[in-house]
Amino acid sequence: MTKTMILTGDNNIPALPMTDAQVNHLRRLLAWMECEFMLGKDRQRGMITAVMKCRDLGIATGREARELLREKAEQVNQVPAYVRQAHKMLSKALQEHDRQAGVVETRRSDENLQAMPAREKPAGAAGAEILPNIKKEKGT
Repeated sequence: MTKTMILTGDNNIPALPMTDAQVNHLRRLLAWMECEFMLGKDRQRGMITAVMKCRDLGIATGREARELLREKAEQVNQVPAYVRQAHKMLSKALQEHDRQAGVVETRRSDENLQAMPAREKPAGAAGAEILPNIKKEKGT
């Protein structure tokens, strides 16, 4: 039995159960918004890291790197607060729906995956064992 995601309503709009297709569209929309407007902390951190790396490798000068960061900061600041808040709330609702539906494993947000041994990392995490259940044969 699949779990249905329900957007709660108010006095004017009734609660809206969403089909799986609608949930997937919402998932894609939120991902696009996060990428386009760098709404997630990881996206912003990644941009800063990439610009610093470009500067360190000589691809961009310090002034060019500062300009890139300033442009991206302006882009993030141009997104209205109500859009950022809606993205945050819908993302949280979608994560809760996925957790209840068993789509994703839950883990504490403060869990440091980099410090975890490779065999304990969730599948797909950086540095996780690719095929943890296959044992190496002797002599290989």
